[in-house]
Amino acid sequence: MDFDFGDLFTQSARQVIPLTQAKGLLFLFDYRGPVVHVDFDAQAMRRGLHRLFCAAVDVLHEGFVFFTADVAQAGSGRYELTISAACSGRTESNAEVAQVLQRLQLPILGTAAAEPGAIDKATSARGTCPATGGEMFYVSLPGEGSLFTLRISLPAQVSPEHETRVDARGAAAWLVSETPIAFSSMERRLHRLGWTTARFQSTEDAARALETLPAGARQPALLVAQEGRTLTLARLRWLWALMPASTQVVLATHLGSPTLARPLSETDIDVRVMPFSPSELRDLTRSASLGASSRVMSLDSRSAPLGGAERRKRALVVDDHPLNRLVATGMLQILGFDVDTAIDGLEAVESCRREPPDLVLMDVQMPEMDGMEATRALRQLQKAGNIPPFPIVAATAGFTDTSESDCLSAGMDGHLLKPLSVEQLGAEIRRVMATI
Repeated sequence: MDFDFGDLFTQSARQVIPLTQAKGLLFLFDYRGPVVHVDFDAQAMRRGLHRLFCAAVDVLHEGFVFFTADVAQAGSGRYELTISAACSGRTESNAEVAQVLQRLQLPILGTAAAEPGAIDKATSARGTCPATGGEMFYVSLPGEGSLFTLRISLPAQVSPEHETRVDARGAAAWLVSETPIAFSSMERRLHRLGWTTARFQSTEDAARALETLPAGARQPALLVAQEGRTLTLARLRWLWALMPASTQVVLATHLGSPTLARPLSETDIDVRVMPFSPSELRDLTRSASLGASSRVMSLDSRSAPLGGAERRKRALVVDDHPLNRLVATGMLQILGFDVDTAIDGLEAVESCRREPPDLVLMDVQMPEMDGMEATRALRQLQKAGNIPPFPIVAATAGFTDTSESDCLSAGMDGHLLKPLSVEQLGAEIRRVMATI
């Protein structure tokens, strides 16, 4: 059975969002790579994704979950699908986590498997997904989080409608939500399609911005508002009336919203369920009026398009563990950064030589070259004028012997303890970035 994997991945994530909301978890979502049509049993894939996503939600007591799909060509006519569910924050009890692993048929690997308190320690498990036949992996780091991964190689081809590049060419997308970070994942995905974005917390804020747009500035080609306590369909209709006739207006809601049950004649505005699929974002981009590529001016937009005149700040995450790299990447994207990663100090130094970042988030304990050595090497390169200065912030586990004073002595500008939070990371970045 042939199906659009991007659509199916999105639909599977939507089914789990009510579970994250019930537990008060923050939800992030991303899809990277081409949109492909997969030759596989769609229902089997749905079962496999659902059990993976539910496991991630079930092991987390508070914090956030980050669902990602990475699609890469694995030979002629085949693509490798890597689906990850990263959890950052406080986990449930050992007994509950053990039940989840048992449900997934994932035996704990190594000597830890025989220890009563195994999941209090760094833990890994591996097995086969009974629904898809793909490889399943689980890793957990004490006090930092957990990562579930499903990897499967399947016959697939790029969707014909996605073979042609779609580019918004700097068109303006305005995102309105009562929750400031609600659109962080969508914003990053829009940037990849060439949009500029601006965020607003109310329809009134967006209306004021529209009134004060400088002469010649690009009017919004797309307006997406997230349904909320005060941001209702009626309020969006009010804002829609102020917008140019060419603006696409979308109300983003969640499965189960009463708005979805209204007759189309009563909604008139385009109503879509979050998160939006890759195909939906491409369709919105394709439908936009893409005449001149002038940019939105005098707005606090964190998001110049990739390659645009207003370069987004870039962060480098250095960590030898894939879970930490994934979690930190998600948080930094929420905070408005483009993100590169390195697996150790040697790779970090080479990356900074090749393309100096605006910020480095550095793990301390790593093989090959640890974070202290890497920091000293980078500071020497900066003193010699080989690379420009940028802040380096340490991210260390609470149980390590490395102190904040040790990190500062090595030349770092700040020190954070894992598990990280968006608020904590954002505050530290504001502090150190204000010094350059």
